[in-house]
Amino acid sequence: MSTRRNNTGKRPAPATPNVPTVHTDHVRGYRKRTARHPDEVVFQVVVEETDLWVTTSAGHPGQPVQPDLPDQIAAYVTELRGQIKAWMLLVPDFRTSLVPVPTPASAPEVARRMAHGADIAGVGPFAAVAGTVAQMVAERFAPVSPDIIVENGGDIYICSQRDRVVGLLPDPASGEMIGVVVKAADCPVSLCSSSATIGHSLSLGVGDIAAVRARDASLADAAATLFGNMLQGPDDVARVTERAAAMAHLGIEGVYAQCGGRVGIWGNMELAVA
Repeated sequence: MSTRRNNTGKRPAPATPNVPTVHTDHVRGYRKRTARHPDEVVFQVVVEETDLWVTTSAGHPGQPVQPDLPDQIAAYVTELRGQIKAWMLLVPDFRTSLVPVPTPASAPEVARRMAHGADIAGVGPFAAVAGTVAQMVAERFAPVSPDIIVENGGDIYICSQRDRVVGLLPDPASGEMIGVVVKAADCPVSLCSSSATIGHSLSLGVGDIAAVRARDASLADAAATLFGNMLQGPDDVARVTERAAAMAHLGIEGVYAQCGGRVGIWGNMELAVA
């Protein structure tokens, strides 16, 4: 699973019996820049190494968000993690391989989704774990919240009735956050990123970021790893955008790549200041 951990030293909130601990304190600095609408609730859910930042809204005007929603999400994440762990025991390569691993129809859905995205991108299944979990959580709880956004270590799945701007990384010159516009009409959609300089995810490249837009978060996450690995220098930015365009028929909708001061953009990636 992800290697990110809660290292603030703060004591977590008391756990409800038989329910995983839900953390509500801010852990990651970039999350402090997240804006929300007055009718939305933002909370953090941490289950072992899985760390989600969830934005939800009420089902109807004047109706509050379900108070036990964080606990419900934590319980579901625990279920997904259990399925992944069980499959890893049966197929150890599923966790460690850097190339696709054959995954039969008998595997849990979460494993099949991870493997499908990895197969398309030509990377290992765990390159797709964060995006897959984000999408499955959003899909499970979308019926109780017309707007639900799940961010999992920088990989995000968006169900929204409003236009949004999703931050990618700060502009080194101005310090302002570069973001991608996501129209409500285009939702649900995913934006997943890989970086050799930000975060703890494995990247075999040296680029600042490779961010991928796709309807399928498993594909977006796996493709972000592929493109991040390709960024060995500034000249590779063009290679990434060309590869993304060649994968459009597979579900890639856009890519933003940055390496060595060079930037490349392809597809549905309207930029804005977040």
